[in-house]
Amino acid sequence: MFILLTNASPPFRGKPLIIKKDIVVTVFETEVEQPITPSDDNVVELPHKEKVTAVFCGPVGAWYVKEPVEEVYKLLEAM
Repeated sequence: MFILLTNASPPFRGKPLIIKKDIVVTVFETEVEQPITPSDDNVVELPHKEKVTAVFCGPVGAWYVKEPVEEVYKLLEAM
């Protein structure tokens, strides 16, 4: 079975992320630094830290997702 989450890593932010449930080792909250992002109106947002959920999948590494830890655990426990 798989779970569908929202990627929070800077290069893929907001894109869907599908993770196989049986390779998830642990889930925890962490902070990642979001890079400088220029906008269309010439305003530049400076780098800032954002709270995200890390889903650690053993040899694959960790995926950063937007969903809170509690929601990820609920998805993992479902069927």
